[in-house]
Amino acid sequence: MNQKTAKLLKKYGQLKGLSEKNLKREWMSMNKMEKSKKRKEYLSILEKK
Repeated sequence: MNQKTAKLLKKYGQLKGLSEKNLKREWMSMNKMEKSKKRKEYLSILEKK
């Protein structure tokens, strides 16, 4: 996980009230395609706020 991803997960977690630790755990268990989909999903949600 790189620094950009960590920042993205942190911002998303704060917005949704989720644990950053659990988000990172979930992220590390995903494959490359799943990560790409989630990244796009998180970015679109953060842009709308």
